[in-house]
Amino acid sequence: MSSEIRLIAVDMDGTLLDADHVTVPPRNIAALRAASERGAALAIASGRTWSLIADAVEQLGLMDYAIVGNGAAVRDVKNHRGIYENSIPWGQAAEIIRLLHRERLPFEVYCSGQNYVERGDLELVRPHCLSPEFTRLFEEKTIFPNSLEAELTGRAVEKFNIFHVPADRLSPVLEAASATGPVAVANSFAQNLEIAAGGANKGTALKALAAHLGLGAEQVMAFGDAGNDLEMLSWAGWSFAMANGTGEAKSAARYEAPANTDAGVGQMVERYVLDC
Repeated sequence: MSSEIRLIAVDMDGTLLDADHVTVPPRNIAALRAASERGAALAIASGRTWSLIADAVEQLGLMDYAIVGNGAAVRDVKNHRGIYENSIPWGQAAEIIRLLHRERLPFEVYCSGQNYVERGDLELVRPHCLSPEFTRLFEEKTIFPNSLEAELTGRAVEKFNIFHVPADRLSPVLEAASATGPVAVANSFAQNLEIAAGGANKGTALKALAAHLGLGAEQVMAFGDAGNDLEMLSWAGWSFAMANGTGEAKSAARYEAPANTDAGVGQMVERYVLDC
């Protein structure tokens, strides 16, 4: 390797994946596999939960760790065990479910690596899926209970993903969500809203994973493009915002990578890890 990079953490939407939000470009696959062969640990670092990550991991053919739900949990993929968790307790989660139902907002709940949408809310959610390809993946992987509260009662929640919040309703929704207890809020796309436990973010989770592996920030490479990547990009010693990313992401990162549609992750891994 051209540096001491020992851990590569990669966001998915707008970063690792192509424009369809499903396909991993072949150049990204080849570069990450080669980096793994040279001893770098690989981590998906996503706002998604495991059920919506597993397909990309299958395309890559390998993955060591997964940071899910914007840092709500870190999973050791190979050994099928958790490393870190910061979830919303059930009492608070139930209040947020009721709030989002009152507001008639399209949302999903992440819990224990699975995503859930109440069956009666599917028609609210479907128009806000990211692409036809992602819609098919989403409907295949999601569990649709008749009642979220009945399905999840007593269980801690990783994250709420609200697919779309009209701009004029954002402040009241945030205020009401914050009134339930400590929360962390972020976004991945225009007008979406993501609610996790207080203090949960990709940066905190990535730091916890690095500590677990005995690594410092200078040995960590991270890629992202949006608001839910800022803490991760600020912390990692080798951080790259995608050319298609937000201004905030570019300000947080140390370097800029080509766009996700140009396999920017693969290009930067080739240059800085593989000496290509």
